Amino acid sequence: MFSNGKSFVVEPIRLVWKLEDDSDEVPIKSIIVVPKKKLKLAASRNMVRRRMKEAYRLHKSELESLLKSKDIQLNIAIIYQKEEILSYNTIEEKIKLILGRLSEDL
Repeated sequence: MFSNGKSFVVEPIRLVWKLEDDSDEVPIKSIIVVPKKKLKLAASRNMVRRRMKEAYRLHKSELESLLKSKDIQLNIAIIYQKEEILSYNTIEEKIKLILGRLSEDL
């Protein structure tokens, strides 16, 4: 996925995605990454990862329904790229923007 997938950045989050031919029951498979290189403390990485997971969980339903209607499967990686911890509201706005842009690109 990382070598031949498509990607874009909505600062401070990068999204890498790739369409799959074989369709499972699950329309979207996702991974959320917070690199140790950016946030050294595990507690900080976990906090950011939890915030990103929650924002993604709340806003992925529109994307899932779009994928089900087109009968395609999507693999995505959401990568945090900032060296400081952002508030939940900021992260949620960025996740919404990313999912909206991804829906447009499909």
